[in-house]
Amino acid sequence: MSFIPFDALEFGGRSLTQTRISYDKTRISGSTNTSYILHSKGGCMPGQKDLFTNNSRSSPGIGWTVAENPITNAFKRERYIEKQHPIGVKYPKTHLENYTYDQYVANDDDSLNLAIRASYRQVFGNFVLMESERPIELERRLRNGDIAIRDFIRSLAKSEFYRTHYFHNVSQQRFIELTFKHLLGRPLQNQIEVIKHIEFIHNEGFDYHIDSLIDSLEYQEVFGEYTVPFQRYWDSPSGSKTVDFVNTACLTRSFATSDNAIHGRRTLAAEASGQAQLLDNLTKEKPNEIKVPISRKETSTHTGEGID
Repeated sequence: MSFIPFDALEFGGRSLTQTRISYDKTRISGSTNTSYILHSKGGCMPGQKDLFTNNSRSSPGIGWTVAENPITNAFKRERYIEKQHPIGVKYPKTHLENYTYDQYVANDDDSLNLAIRASYRQVFGNFVLMESERPIELERRLRNGDIAIRDFIRSLAKSEFYRTHYFHNVSQQRFIELTFKHLLGRPLQNQIEVIKHIEFIHNEGFDYHIDSLIDSLEYQEVFGEYTVPFQRYWDSPSGSKTVDFVNTACLTRSFATSDNAIHGRRTLAAEASGQAQLLDNLTKEKPNEIKVPISRKETSTHTGEGID
């Protein structure tokens, strides 16, 4: 992973592999006459993407807003794809040479399992599900070609597991900064984003907030349909600032720490759980400190306490 500064690895700048993790079965889905909704052995049936995902030809739902809804957002994404813009993180030295004409995306079972594990780790903030909590039906849809990675990520973010740990048990601002981290792979950049999404949650609800991130052009430009989101500010992509690296380190903390953990151990600064980590930075323009986990031996040296 030569593209990540060595020191960033100590803060959690790692991924499951050295390359982007992608998977897609929708482009080889065959028949439009069968669906596993109607068949008990539907795990082997050809997928039907149009039944499970919105596109610009889908019927609008009752009560959807005119300005932003799944149909208009799907139309914007389709027009972006038609223009054949490059999809992925852009860098100052290479962005003018980037292009994406067509891309091979693996659809074998090994790639499927890798994509599922990476999706769980990214969306659930390194918080591991028990086997009984895995959404098997959703995994089957991904394997079947009914949905692409983007809609798999959407469903995970709307799941009861995510609601329980990252919506009901944390402050609203903490929830918003976590969804930006989990779904867009970056920290919040200003208080305007916080206010905007607080209004989304208050006026339109939880699902609308999630959809506004997944259906955004930013998501399409960086991850596209088939790539699992990842933390993208460990190096210096186009449009990033130094504070974005600092805030990414603030949110990530360490490679093995989950976003559900209570950061009150001796190796980290004492702080209440469920509180926003970027509040002072965004509202008071007070830079965050990068909190480096301290080993047990170093703790003994700094505090004077003997640790056996």
